[in-house]
Amino acid sequence: MGWGDELMAAGEAMSLGGVVAIKDKNGNIRWHEAWENNPSIAKSTDKYQKFIVNAPGARGYVKSVSAQAWEFQAYRPKPAKFFFSQDELDEIAYIENNFIVVEPHLKDKQESVNRDWGWDNFAKVTSSVDADWVQLGAKKPKMLPNTRWIQTPTPRLMAAVMSKARAVLVPEGGMHHTAAALGIKGVVLFGGFIAPQVTGYQLHKNIFTGGGLGCGKRLKCQHCVDAWDKIDPERIIKIMRGLNGG
Repeated sequence: MGWGDELMAAGEAMSLGGVVAIKDKNGNIRWHEAWENNPSIAKSTDKYQKFIVNAPGARGYVKSVSAQAWEFQAYRPKPAKFFFSQDELDEIAYIENNFIVVEPHLKDKQESVNRDWGWDNFAKVTSSVDADWVQLGAKKPKMLPNTRWIQTPTPRLMAAVMSKARAVLVPEGGMHHTAAALGIKGVVLFGGFIAPQVTGYQLHKNIFTGGGLGCGKRLKCQHCVDAWDKIDPERIIKIMRGLNGG
């Protein structure tokens, strides 16, 4: 949790209209690189008409958190928006459109133990769908079959490259919030850890096979194992073929 949280904060702020400050629990105005060049979000020296409180320890979708689990509450984020600089746009000018971004890796494997669909499942999809599959990252990751790598040294450049994608296949997290902010359709894999009613967007095909708002367990749990087992790669292959145009 991090980049995606800040995009949710930006979406919440922008939905209010005007110039909005995003504050922490102590009333201090916050700033994050995801909000760079955004005229709707106030920096500490800017005048603003409204404010929201959205910061670590004060997120709208979190009811409570312990060492064992997150407890979620219904939230439904509003899509944010990126404002790229000319330098950022120039840096990605060479990249052609219409690829599909796939992300099989999770940022924090220990924290994300219940959010992993599994390498073999992703591999079945990229092997079965004839598309221009792309993986992103600052360093070349372990590569799925039938994929290529575009180096993205920073999260903002990753977002800029993603703006040229036609679709995504990603787990719930920062990349699905990025795709929503860019207006990119795709499949978002929720499993049973957290529900689309908490962090999902209507733009996406959200695959949730758990109950309620998700278990939020921070230690490996059988509920999430069972939830992931219910997601058949053939189902995802069919959806991705449709998003790829056939």
